[in-house]
Amino acid sequence: MRQIPKFHKLVLPLAISAALVACGSDNKGSSAAPTTVAGASSKGIIIGGNVNAYPITDTGMVDKDISLAEPTTTAEDGSYSLTLNGNYVPGTAIYVEITAVDGTLMRCDLAKCGEKNFGDDYILASGFAMSATLPQASGSSVAVNITPLTDIASKLTLQKVAAGANPSAAAAGSNAQVASRLGITGGLIDQPIVDITSADAVNGANQAALEYNLKSAAAVSAALKASTAPSLEDAVANFVTQFSNGGIADREEANTDAVSIQELLQEALALLETVKTVEGVDENSEGVSSSKTSLTTAESTAQESTNTSPTPGEVPADAGSDGLVASKAFVKQVRDLAGAGVMSTNQEAFATQIDLASETVSADSDIVAEALGLGLHAIVGAYELYQDAPDEDKPSSIDVNGITVAISEAAGTITLSVDDNVTVAETEVALELSAADSSVINEEEPVDNTVDGTRTVSETGTATAALTVSGSAASTAVSLTINAGSFSGALSYDSQWTETETQSETGGGYSDTWDDEFIVTNIDAKLNITLAQLNSDNNVGFTGNMALKLGELTGTEVGSYSNSYSFTDWQANSNQEQYTETVTFDGFEISLSGEFSDDDGNAINASLAANIDNYSETCTQASSYSFENGGDYSYECDLNETETDYAMVSLSIVFNLDISGVDDDVKVEFNASRTGLETGQGSLKLNYGGKQLNLNYEGGNTATLSNHNGVTMTLTETEVDEETSLSGDIKHGGTAFATISDDSGAVVIRYVDGSFETVM
Repeated sequence: MRQIPKFHKLVLPLAISAALVACGSDNKGSSAAPTTVAGASSKGIIIGGNVNAYPITDTGMVDKDISLAEPTTTAEDGSYSLTLNGNYVPGTAIYVEITAVDGTLMRCDLAKCGEKNFGDDYILASGFAMSATLPQASGSSVAVNITPLTDIASKLTLQKVAAGANPSAAAAGSNAQVASRLGITGGLIDQPIVDITSADAVNGANQAALEYNLKSAAAVSAALKASTAPSLEDAVANFVTQFSNGGIADREEANTDAVSIQELLQEALALLETVKTVEGVDENSEGVSSSKTSLTTAESTAQESTNTSPTPGEVPADAGSDGLVASKAFVKQVRDLAGAGVMSTNQEAFATQIDLASETVSADSDIVAEALGLGLHAIVGAYELYQDAPDEDKPSSIDVNGITVAISEAAGTITLSVDDNVTVAETEVALELSAADSSVINEEEPVDNTVDGTRTVSETGTATAALTVSGSAASTAVSLTINAGSFSGALSYDSQWTETETQSETGGGYSDTWDDEFIVTNIDAKLNITLAQLNSDNNVGFTGNMALKLGELTGTEVGSYSNSYSFTDWQANSNQEQYTETVTFDGFEISLSGEFSDDDGNAINASLAANIDNYSETCTQASSYSFENGGDYSYECDLNETETDYAMVSLSIVFNLDISGVDDDVKVEFNASRTGLETGQGSLKLNYGGKQLNLNYEGGNTATLSNHNGVTMTLTETEVDEETSLSGDIKHGGTAFATISDDSGAVVIRYVDGSFETVM
């Protein structure tokens, strides 16, 4: 991708700006009085709900005797707008609440809402209420969107105020706390509302917005499944009560009525699959594709977590800072994290070891994996031959493509095993596999016709695979062990081939042409694996879970082979072969979660997910040989891509770092996706102690860095006459409080109060 190096250039200025040294005052600027509070409500979209705004008393109560605005109702898209009146005291918190009355509708964003289906309008019970709390209103307008997640933050806010906290500070802390605990990028109340039942809304949503709305709906879906709540409204109330009165665990050791992060993410992934069935939804859009991989990685991380105790998350120390103060705190946060970002000796050594091991592992791991696939293919082939054998003459072993498969049967279960060696790419791999196979193979009788010496054969069939397997494959460098695993899927094939043979007193010839097609669908593999380096001074290995899914794969192969021979002139003997193979697939997903460790005792837990759609590749092979002229061979592959038709790829990686100088582990999440034939975009999110730092790149020469307080730094790199320059600004609430430039030869941040920070 040509754009990626430009992104890499932007990372360096960001790192430089992180080392800035303060050289100015810390005065706080002032802001104008607000005029409107606007937003939308969603559990899904709420239509015709009453919206009002109230103050919070010092005792943690909502004073509904004082209205801070003229009440309004939500529109068809769930939006509303309130104009604050003279009752509002500038700088104080605002409790915004939506309530259902007779006739209030909610668009169902769950698989089922009572008797209603996804996308149908559902009548909300009268008295249903949800809220969001704005720390303070500033500027001409502010956004406050209302969801079950903002309702949790509101309840936490009231609890904090009742315990003696300032309402504004409590609201800021609670909003940041909930966002951090649920892995929501950016703020909580200003997240865009996306109608996930609408194709246009989904196609236009970015990853952060789509994930937020999926998690909001999934929380209620998980609460409905986890409890005996009689209604959707009760499920919302149960989840809010659970979170605000103790929090949420990463996972549960035993099923309870409580919702865990893992359960919530499982429901989010299930909802996304429902969303993808909506007519008009682009499954390959950046938002849908990236959300799929990001949520998959997050779910794998939660599944591997040792945290089974509920927690509401942490409150960042600077939550609620505003304007110039927030902007300077943002720069300090970046500088502090960069200054602390020196890995310990062991971590640095381990990182180096992983880097050194990666080439060795990757060099042989694909060979070992291919050998493993050959072993599994031999097992399925042996199973087919075993089934075709007469009952009175079932073989105890079968050779499939040079691999010996031992077979036994007891109590209706067929067990197949391989203890053999196979050579792949001149590398010998030892196979030890054991499988219990309950595959079902249905073959039509081949149609075999011979006319004038030409034989034509047509074969068709289908198979449903269901395989449980364990075992290993190992080269001298790498071993791959399946501790426990299962495969399922379906296969159909259609093969036609024609052969002709001629012979005379002086010689003869043979020709063969073929046209094959196969379709593989719904592949689902769940494996517990160990991947180990074997021949290093400090071996690196991985132990954990791998999941593979494939929606559909289609393969075609068209080819021909011919030879000729002479009894009188051996130099005239020759043969030729050529074929063209095309493979296309959609819906390929892989996830990996577990522990990377080395022999010295260092370890890092990580999760990875990748998704590939609209992939197509064509490979052509041609070979010829004659005693007179020798041999010739060619093999070429080409991705079938154009500017408008290309494979969609997204990747997500999550791991934790223990960084010296930072009290809490730093959770690191990297997401990347392809946006064009040669372009891509990516994001890097850091989450620690309730704080966030989010780096986002959407292509071109610009990147942004934002935090939990909604402060955003934008940096743009410009190249003129082979000279590059850096410029940007720092904004909060849409207002710029600093500018950034390197005109003086160093990166300088100049604040609106006249102070500045620069590189020393």
